Amino acid sequence: MRKLIAALLASALCVPLAACAPPESSKSSEFDENNIVLSFSAMSDIHQQLGKTEYSEYLINALDYAEELNGGALDLALFAGDLTESTWTNQDDDYSATYNGDIAQLKTTLESALDLNVTPVFYCLGNHDTDPSRLGAEYMSGMHSLFYNMLGEKFFEVDEDDSVPEAGLRHAVVNGYHFLAVNPDTYWNLHGYSEDALAWVDEKLAAITQAEPEKYVFVTAHPPIYDTVFNSLQSDWADADLGEVLQKYPQVIYFSGHIHNVLQDEMQISQNGSFTALDCGSVKYSTTMNTINDGGSTFDNSVGTRIEDFSQGLLVQVDGSGNVRVTRCDYYRRSPIKDAWELSYPKADKSHLSAYDNATRQRENAAPSFSEDASLTVQSTRSGLSFTWTAASDDDMVRYYKLYVYTVAEDGTRTRSKTYNLATFTYRYDRVEDMPGEMTFSTAALPSGEYYFEVCPVDVWGAVGGTISATLTVA
Repeated sequence: MRKLIAALLASALCVPLAACAPPESSKSSEFDENNIVLSFSAMSDIHQQLGKTEYSEYLINALDYAEELNGGALDLALFAGDLTESTWTNQDDDYSATYNGDIAQLKTTLESALDLNVTPVFYCLGNHDTDPSRLGAEYMSGMHSLFYNMLGEKFFEVDEDDSVPEAGLRHAVVNGYHFLAVNPDTYWNLHGYSEDALAWVDEKLAAITQAEPEKYVFVTAHPPIYDTVFNSLQSDWADADLGEVLQKYPQVIYFSGHIHNVLQDEMQISQNGSFTALDCGSVKYSTTMNTINDGGSTFDNSVGTRIEDFSQGLLVQVDGSGNVRVTRCDYYRRSPIKDAWELSYPKADKSHLSAYDNATRQRENAAPSFSEDASLTVQSTRSGLSFTWTAASDDDMVRYYKLYVYTVAEDGTRTRSKTYNLATFTYRYDRVEDMPGEMTFSTAALPSGEYYFEVCPVDVWGAVGGTISATLTVA
């Protein structure tokens, strides 16, 4: 009886004590690598294509390295769109959308790379899978059903009862964590989602976050949210409508693809006080580093990214307290890229959204700079011009260099004639300390005359450093 009374008193005391407890959890915000409760790969732009076995090999290698880095099988393989190269080709002769060769290749590859009983697949589709501008909205709207029917039920056993994969709306729960996938109806504008799709995501997030406010929810769609990661300020590549929904839920970590940027870029994670956005890079190739230009000026493709030496994605791990560690993966070199991004579990005061806040990071960023003894050397050879210069220093990586060419008149007046944007130095190296101390570049010969050259470094935030210069007389 005394034990029963004591238990009742203790129970009664718990009510006021709980009411007086601080609203914020006392859990640790430090990631505990010895207590990982969820791990999944996050990849995008795998572009499986009928007959292209090399693309299948990229994907198999990527999933294999993700498992190796994880130290065991993944709990989920997430794909943020562009699973295939072109679903508007390789169809039945009557275009009945009952068969597609690229989807068949995708299925074969995933089944050979994963044990679906252990590592289920969770995906959204991308513009290469569903873009209605190719064959019209009525035809392409059937692509979700085509993927569902061709892949088969085995690929959707992870889905909850409220999932509608035939309509591009998916909901899964893995190890207690919720995953949502949604798809725009149109691409190449900021308002591609239907009201029904936005309402579906909003409803799911409201219920999930109300029940578990200190747990992240993982959401994926192909286009980046406008004004988040690099290149998302381009209105024809990003989306704004979904962002208006996600900004209500600080527990969201959003995974996108589409822009094919390198993950060495620190802008590929973005926190703006509302939610966290992550770019998944590309398993197949990068193009963004090939498109940095200055008003249409020349970009040197000889050092551009190439399909055979580029393949990247993310490994995401969650610990017992709900903290998240995101490791950027170089699948080609099978190595981690730089240091992992670590996120505290969601907190009511939104302090978990401060570590990678874009405005703060840009404000505190220092421009790259050349050392006092840095030099630029220019030589004229039979084949053209060769440039060699001392690498600049930065608090991160120098994203690219601008090389300016000036003609010099007899009175000494300089007129800029060319600009080269040498933008591929970062993607070749996985750590800052691996970058070389000297840079080189070659280009075609110039006409006879006097020339002045300048080189200046630019970092990922667009900060431009000082210049080093050289002169040359071309006979």
